[in-house]
Amino acid sequence: MKAIASIVAVGLALIAGQAATASPADTAGASGTAGVNIKNFKFRPGTLNVAKGTKVVFSNSSGVAHTATRGGAFDTGRIKPGHSAAVRFAQRGTFPYHCKIHPFMHGKIVVG
Repeated sequence: MKAIASIVAVGLALIAGQAATASPADTAGASGTAGVNIKNFKFRPGTLNVAKGTKVVFSNSSGVAHTATRGGAFDTGRIKPGHSAAVRFAQRGTFPYHCKIHPFMHGKIVVG
């Protein structure tokens, strides 16, 4: 019985530790790839922090086409429903972007 209690305690400690860490969708660096999901006319996460050189994949989970556009910096072009487009961020800085089709949609990539 003590062995089972110890295993449960260790498992709960591991779960608690995972809850305190950043999710890969919010921060990227070591893997070199991060993602932004487009759904319900929102970019998720709204702000994504990545390391210099990270490739960000914009995936469209909605029923209509969208873009991720930062004038002069990047433009994914039209991303059809169920498709994705990738942009590699080679310079440090903050890159606010929007959807050209739905200009009320905004997001931000922060490259550190």
